Formats: sequence, structure tokens, C-alpha cells
Amino acid sequence: MPLKRKQIYLDTVSDNTLKKLAQETGLSAAEHIRRAVKNYVDQCNRIRVGSASDPLLDLIGICDDTNAPHDGALHHDRYLYGRRP
Repeated sequence: MPLKRKQIYLDTVSDNTLKKLAQETGLSAAEHIRRAVKNYVDQCNRIRVGSASDPLLDLIGICDDTNAPHDGALHHDRYLYGRRP
């Protein structure tokens, strides 16, 4: 995957800590920054409310729908994941 150049500013303590970490691990400071950004983005994606990837969120408000299934408590896996009982 091609890398994109970004310029960031770090305070002195963070810069020194990053340099020390890079020396101790043998990984570049840039690699540590890439990993930190990836972890941060992954964490934000997990926390994000209303994610379309969570089928459980589709159940919110289903009781107000008169066309909604009436056996949702019994067959919830079928409605959430498409599994047959």
C-alpha cells in the first residue's frame, strides 16, 4: 500500500519518548506513528454509534412498526443474522 506524506508537530516530551521507543524497538518513529493512528481509528470505529455494520441496531424501534415480525423474541437470530431456527 502506498504511503502518503503527512507533517505533524509533537511536543518535546512526546518527541523524545517516540525517539527512545524507536531506538528500543528498532522500528522507525514513522512506523510507531502509523500504528498509533491505525489503533486510534480502529477504536473510533468500534465506538461509533449507529454503525450500519451492527445488525442489532436495526432492531431499535421495530416494535413501533405494525408490519414488524411478531415473533422477534423467539426468532431473533433469523431477523438479525438471517439464520433459520
